[in-house]
Amino acid sequence: MSTILVIDDSEAHRGEIRALLEESRVFTTILEAADGFGGLRLLMGHAVDVVLLDLEMPKLDGEKLLRMKDSSPGGSNIPFIFLTGSADVAQRARLLTRGASDAIEKPFHPAELVARLRLHLKVKRLQDELMLKNASLAQLSSIDGLTGLRARRFVDDVLNIEFLRARRYRTPLSVVMADVDHFKKVNDEFGHLAGDAVLRGVAEVVQCMVRTTDVVGRYGGEEIIVVGPQNDAEGAGVLAERLRGAIEAARFEFGDRKLGVTVSFGVADYQRHM
Repeated sequence: MSTILVIDDSEAHRGEIRALLEESRVFTTILEAADGFGGLRLLMGHAVDVVLLDLEMPKLDGEKLLRMKDSSPGGSNIPFIFLTGSADVAQRARLLTRGASDAIEKPFHPAELVARLRLHLKVKRLQDELMLKNASLAQLSSIDGLTGLRARRFVDDVLNIEFLRARRYRTPLSVVMADVDHFKKVNDEFGHLAGDAVLRGVAEVVQCMVRTTDVVGRYGGEEIIVVGPQNDAEGAGVLAERLRGAIEAARFEFGDRKLGVTVSFGVADYQRHM
């Protein structure tokens, strides 16, 4: 699925381009606008892959629309391809400098226009794929793969920020550290997959019982950390005791077994001398 937006104040020109695009079958959807304002409205309301537009238009010309494209969803990644009847090389260079992907002089050759559109669509798709992969990698780097909790690096960054905030505004900040007791014994007696099941279970209990403003992460092998903004040592101690009791009462399924563990907790809070 691919969508092109054609913006031209000449209905005859739009009809010529539409016929060419329909014949090429490069795009599944062809949107049309008779001026820059109409084009901007379509950009704001539709997912557009390529914009093909005339440079000279009433109300809002192509160059002004180019400066506004970042306000549309994914606009910074949409290739703008200009059609211009001007032979002014400096003008075309200015368009490219300001973010246009291409500038084609009219009258254009149909095969060349289609080839350029096909190329820019391919580049757009590659850029979209790269953005998705980068977003996925960013998420993977912040999430622990076993427990689904935040990774240690992410928690460290949060703790640094919250520490500075607590020091600047003199607000409470606490940290709760949880360590599964005799975890090596679980691995030795039941196997590492059983240990993984226990860690996932403990993580789920902790995640369900903290506040939405708390940040929970896997700090080490069997260690879980809770960063609690706006919570002092007393409040963190209450939370730790609630978690301790809930985990002690829980049973974590592994195959046909139900495993129980206990967890030791430590609590610290921000002090003004720090």
